Amino acid sequence: MQAPPRTTNRFEALDGWRGVCACLVVLFHFHGYSPLYTNALVRHSYLFVDFFFVLSGFVIAWNYQTRLDDWQGVRRFLILRLGRVYPLHLFMLLCFVAFETLRALAHSDGVFTGPNSPSAVISNLFLLQSMGVHDSLTWNGPAWSISTEMWTYVAFALVCAWLGMRNWMLLATALVAPLALAALSKSGMDTTFDWGFIRCIFGFALGVACCRIYALVAPYAHSPGRATMTMVEVAIVFAVVAFVAAAGTSPMSFMAPFVFAAAVLIFAAEGGLVSRIFHSRPLKWLGTVSYSIYLTHFFFVLILPMVVKRVTHLDLWTAMPLPDGQWTMAYGRNGLEGTFFYLLVVAMTLAGSALTYRYVEVPGREWTRRWLARPQVSTQVQAANP
Repeated sequence: MQAPPRTTNRFEALDGWRGVCACLVVLFHFHGYSPLYTNALVRHSYLFVDFFFVLSGFVIAWNYQTRLDDWQGVRRFLILRLGRVYPLHLFMLLCFVAFETLRALAHSDGVFTGPNSPSAVISNLFLLQSMGVHDSLTWNGPAWSISTEMWTYVAFALVCAWLGMRNWMLLATALVAPLALAALSKSGMDTTFDWGFIRCIFGFALGVACCRIYALVAPYAHSPGRATMTMVEVAIVFAVVAFVAAAGTSPMSFMAPFVFAAAVLIFAAEGGLVSRIFHSRPLKWLGTVSYSIYLTHFFFVLILPMVVKRVTHLDLWTAMPLPDGQWTMAYGRNGLEGTFFYLLVVAMTLAGSALTYRYVEVPGREWTRRWLARPQVSTQVQAANP
């Protein structure tokens, strides 16, 4: 039995993966006095950003690669991508600037300095904050990956239009990028504001390669059956969890995009029962709002301790012992309280993400599509393609 042809451009099991990974990034950024803080999977969940890069390359190549053979296609692609990522990025940047302004009005110390400097507002506006222009993350920290991803879109589109995306280019990137990161990065794959662009190119190229492998194999592959595919899916889930937990920032972390590429290929087939779980309504919803989860959560991580202190007049930062004998400052006075704050910040993020998806993401995408569909744009398309 051959695998049936796809009737949609959405890979819903991979959408579910994206939602789960976004929530793990939320847990990674919040430092609560809780067993979650010391859990190896949570502590190393920064690596799931590389899953986003691989998945982005896979989905973008699947939907756009054959439409980037002329400049009109490149222009349309880049405008659509900008309309997808920029409205929420701009909205969250304004939220951070507004919050910093409120702190300044309240005569707080250290406002509009360091990572929250006015010059960093400019670099964030132009999505340049992760191109080596700063010596730290700035404003909405996780937005570094949006910066690198947008410029990766530009590079991908230009290569497709000028040269055609060749397989040897993807192979060369998969070989050279990890070596470059190993030579340049002092913290494994956890490179962001400095060499994050190379990190993004690495994962994105592997995602494009996965798309080509999937498109080549899927129409002819014989289905091994649901039971077999379920075992394969369970195995890859355990492999991803074990890898992330073990890799940390060690040299092994440079293999993360390859591990995630395997997961993308397996779950793109959607052949097992685990894929059915990722198809479930809650996980599909998480996948739908995953971009909002990723870009909004840092704001809630930042303001939660400040709001609690303002309301209760209590500073709940507490020294917490770590398994290695070291100590760190974590939020909450005990494990129960810290775990509660983890749940609270996730709940706040999900609620805020539902709003930003509905009132920022969707309108931004729709406005961009309407702008591209204007009569004068259609006329230009006809002129370019007589």
